[in-house]
Amino acid sequence: MRRNLAVILAALCGASGLVSVGGVAAAAPVPIPLSLPGAAAFAILGHSCGGIQEKVYALGFDPVSGYPEGEVDLSTSCGGSGRGGGYHSTTYTGSADVTWDFTGAVVTDVSPSAGAPVDPTLDVVDGSGNELVNASGQATLTLAASFTPAPRVTAISSAVGPASGGTSVTVTGTGFSGATGVSFGGVPAASFSVTGDTSLTAVTPVGVAGTVDLTVTSAGGASATGPFDQFRFVAAPTVDGLSPSSGPITGGTVVTITGTGFGDATGVSFGDQAAAFTVVDDTTVMATAPAGDAVDTTTVTVTSVGGTSPSGPGTTWAYTAPTPCGSGCAFTSPASASAATGVPFTFT
Repeated sequence: MRRNLAVILAALCGASGLVSVGGVAAAAPVPIPLSLPGAAAFAILGHSCGGIQEKVYALGFDPVSGYPEGEVDLSTSCGGSGRGGGYHSTTYTGSADVTWDFTGAVVTDVSPSAGAPVDPTLDVVDGSGNELVNASGQATLTLAASFTPAPRVTAISSAVGPASGGTSVTVTGTGFSGATGVSFGGVPAASFSVTGDTSLTAVTPVGVAGTVDLTVTSAGGASATGPFDQFRFVAAPTVDGLSPSSGPITGGTVVTITGTGFGDATGVSFGDQAAAFTVVDDTTVMATAPAGDAVDTTTVTVTSVGGTSPSGPGTTWAYTAPTPCGSGCAFTSPASASAATGVPFTFT
């Protein structure tokens, strides 16, 4: 009786597309149809008359990435009525060499195709048990039940941020559902949150100035690296010197600022007053001193994506009394005199 019951259950599982795993019925792997998205197909043909027809042929698994690769043949026919009811049809054709990831998403497509030999009856299995099959012009990929693909990163929302960390970036790709870690150049993210199989958010850790690869890790391994996943850490700028280091309270003095990290400069300030500036190179900025509030000293700072430069011995700017009346003229107005406050400057 038990043997008969086992035979019946096995027959039911096979008929319903289920397989037995540890005595429990589980869904059999579902073949993934491989294709080229409509936008990419249209970019190749330049026409879409009533739709684009595709014939997809797998060629095998790429020996480096392990991804499926193949050829997609495209066609579309355009027709119209001529004089006297005549009819003329034009067919546009094209082809592309395509690589897909293990979710069936396109990794690369190159047109025209190199014309590699196509086997319309191809049936090949890789070392992990994943299978590629060609049948009636439609290639399919079936993943082995025990196979977990590595995540794939396709883009990040922000490619630059301060080396002090704290930048939130949105990462897009595939295979993120089982992500166990995110790192920037091997340094774990301060935090990350998976929002779906194709998206996650991560917060940058404290890093060293320079460009690194962002990688996502899961049970399938770490994502492959490339230009699409790079993030650049930027250190805060530093100001080493000012030339000249003083000028009249009325402003207008052109100052050469030397230091480091100026290539990403977004602002220059004399105290709390913003100044017009021009970046010469990573170590030099030319700025025009704004009008001051009083005859006094203040700190010049440069701000960039990496932060704001700290104060130091070479950052002090001195506002001096104006001398518009020439030699022998003494500045006698109070220190609070300023064009901004409406208190006039007086001279003797």
